[in-house]
Amino acid sequence: MANNRLHGYTPKTINEKDGNRLDKFNPYEFRRGMDYELVTMGVNRLAESTPEEREKATEAVLKNLNEHGGYYTSLTTYEVTYRNLDKKPPFKKWLSEQEDFKMQEVKPGDKTSKHKEDKMVDTKSNDLNTIKMKTIQPLKEAITKEIQNILLEAKDKEAEKINKADAKAEKDDEKAASKGAKGKEKALAALDKEIEKLKAEKDKNKDKLSAPLKRYKDGKLTADEYRKLSDATVKRNKEIVKRLGEIEKEKEAISLNEKLGRIEVAKTIMEKDTHMAILEIIKEYGISLREGSDSIKAYYEIAKTDYQEGFMEGLQKN
Repeated sequence: MANNRLHGYTPKTINEKDGNRLDKFNPYEFRRGMDYELVTMGVNRLAESTPEEREKATEAVLKNLNEHGGYYTSLTTYEVTYRNLDKKPPFKKWLSEQEDFKMQEVKPGDKTSKHKEDKMVDTKSNDLNTIKMKTIQPLKEAITKEIQNILLEAKDKEAEKINKADAKAEKDDEKAASKGAKGKEKALAALDKEIEKLKAEKDKNKDKLSAPLKRYKDGKLTADEYRKLSDATVKRNKEIVKRLGEIEKEKEAISLNEKLGRIEVAKTIMEKDTHMAILEIIKEYGISLREGSDSIKAYYEIAKTDYQEGFMEGLQKN
């Protein structure tokens, strides 16, 4: 069971040479680090982790905090700052640069320090350009990308409206076509076309999920963030699978109704001579007609049905 008091602190015994190593670190920073490392491993909550996973996470957190006391707070700031940006510096380099902006004590007359006693100096033009490149330019790029995402989302919604309108039109055409002589063919063609569209959308959704999944596996997204990004797409895929199953049933129903219709029509066109011909066919295949009506009834029904279906197919071809 996880050590809830120390938020899962499970160090390797061989590394505990100087007592509890957690004492020299900020407990809140350690907790933030444990949450981050466990999610990176695919564990959503501390209570769901194994002792091996907690030990691995503990050693990783202690190692990072030993390098920088606010490692995970800085890591969160870094990920938020450069979210959705293609160009960003390596985290370790960014972290080292942040140290230059911290308040540090400078003793009067200490010429060995790289920090000046008087920090109130005029900003040079080059410094202004540097500030602009580090702040304004990334902000402009982020805004541009967000606008592109909004436009793309609007385009997708418009395409969805068109698809719904097309689906309604196709459904109306399907009902009208089923009343004519070639209703079955048109209805099946419309359903096949819908299947193609649904499968294409499903493939597109698969590609849409691949990017967030990769970012989650790389530790750039938390489990909650990944679920929020993928929830709508996963829900739509379930709807597509359900609709594909419904289409298969609809196709079977169309074929069955058409077949039953042919049989009903054929029943009205069979004369006495046809019945006698069917009996002769049964006799030629070695079935004795003297065994009684019950024994040959099954053979007769099979032969009659084949005859009726063949007759109707001939009518359709003509």
